Amino acid sequence: MDEFLAIDIGGTTLKYALVRADGSIQPLGSLPTGAAMTRAELAQSLHTILNDPQTRSIRGIGISSLGIVDPQRGRVCAGVENLPALQGFCPRSFFDEAGFAQPVCIVNDASAAALGEHWLGAAQGLDNFLCVAFGTGIGGGLVLNGRPWNGSSFCAGELGYWDYLDDRHYWELEDSAIALTRKAQTQSGCPDLTGEAFFERLRLQDSLCCELFESWAQKAGRIFANITLLLDLQAILVGGGISAQKEILTPALQACMDRCLPPHSRGRCKVSSALLGNRAALLGAVRPLLP
Repeated sequence: MDEFLAIDIGGTTLKYALVRADGSIQPLGSLPTGAAMTRAELAQSLHTILNDPQTRSIRGIGISSLGIVDPQRGRVCAGVENLPALQGFCPRSFFDEAGFAQPVCIVNDASAAALGEHWLGAAQGLDNFLCVAFGTGIGGGLVLNGRPWNGSSFCAGELGYWDYLDDRHYWELEDSAIALTRKAQTQSGCPDLTGEAFFERLRLQDSLCCELFESWAQKAGRIFANITLLLDLQAILVGGGISAQKEILTPALQACMDRCLPPHSRGRCKVSSALLGNRAALLGAVRPLLP
């Protein structure tokens, strides 16, 4: 069976795996990224992956990347504050120069997650939905009428910039999963507090964590409600690392969203957790390469 190489480039980690046409995945490894990573270091990481003996018989490469991506030209255009080395990056040119002759495509990471969930995950059978990933940043992948919707300049779903005031004040900086944890670290005086520990304190009804989470969920719910009123979605799927807390997360977000909707709109759009976790973006990255 044909195998494709899937690469998921995130703000802290670059993951890669072999994906087959039936959706089965063989994880191969991960490499660190980060805001301090240079273009040369990014290139070295990609050369390392391409030279892995397990990737030598692949039929194509699908890349999921943070940032605003032009899938037609195959280039990262903007929105790369968490990994500036990606600015202007064109994988097709890079792999051409490396001597790789098979097809290469690139899609935004949240759009890739949406494609993966639509193919084999929580969005199977849905025509109109949004995937929201809370991690280092906040990304959105939008599917309308059963097809990915990129918008006129490939910026559809760039939820991280919601409520943009200036380059220091917008939703992603204030309410990503990492931002929520950092607020808890600062206000609790515990600089080593992890995201998992935050939710454990939340389960124990820690007053500070409860207050921070309620504020976070109220803002996210209001944004979800506004999007639902505009697009009349069937579902909003929550992914990213924070989705592991689904028993707390999804009921809170559903309740907060419904409070911000008129009565006739409540309950029509369901907030649920994405099912595929880290596999979603890997699957979605190669989906455009398949028949």
